Amino acid sequence: MGQCIKHSMTWEELEEYQALTFLTKNEILRIHDTFCKLCPRGKYYKEATLTMDQISSLPALRVNPFRDRICRVFSHDDVFSFEDVLGMASVFSAQACPSLKIEYAFRIYDINENGFIDEDDLQSIIQRLLNTTNVGDELLKNLTKHILGESDLDNDHMLSFSEFEHAMSKSPDFMNSFRINSWNL
Repeated sequence: MGQCIKHSMTWEELEEYQALTFLTKNEILRIHDTFCKLCPRGKYYKEATLTMDQISSLPALRVNPFRDRICRVFSHDDVFSFEDVLGMASVFSAQACPSLKIEYAFRIYDINENGFIDEDDLQSIIQRLLNTTNVGDELLKNLTKHILGESDLDNDHMLSFSEFEHAMSKSPDFMNSFRINSWNL
C-alpha cells in the first residue's frame, strides 16, 4: 500500500462525478482520499485498481455479511477502479433511487447468479443475516417457505426480478437498510 501520485482531482472531474452519482462533493473527495491511500505506489488514481481484499477490508464493508457479493457485483474482473468504488458508494447512498437499490440488491442476493433468487439463495441469505450456519434445517426450510409464500407470485419456488421488486417496494425498511451510512473509508 502506498500513495497515489498527488494529482488532485480537477473541479471539472469532481463536478462530473457528482453529476453521475448520488454523492456529494465531500463524499467523493473522502472516497478519493481513501482510494489514493490504497493505490499502488506511483499510480495515478484513474489508472490504479484495488483488489477485492482491499475493498472488503474497508470499515464500510468489513462487517457486512454480504461483502463478498457486494464486491463481486461492483468489481470488474475482481478489481476495482476508482469509478467502480464511486458507483458502489452511490448505490448505497441515502439519496439513491429505490429502483437502482432494488436492482443491485437483486444482483447481490442472487448468490448463485442464475438470474433468480431461489431456495438456495434464500437459505444462504438467512444464514448470512443470522451470522451462522447452525440454523436448523426445519427452521431454515420454514423461513424460506414463508418468504416464498409472501413473494413468489407464480409459485415456481424462486423470485424473479419483478417478484423481488414487488416485494421490496412494499417493504418500508428496505431503503433504510440497503445503504452504508459512512464512506469515511
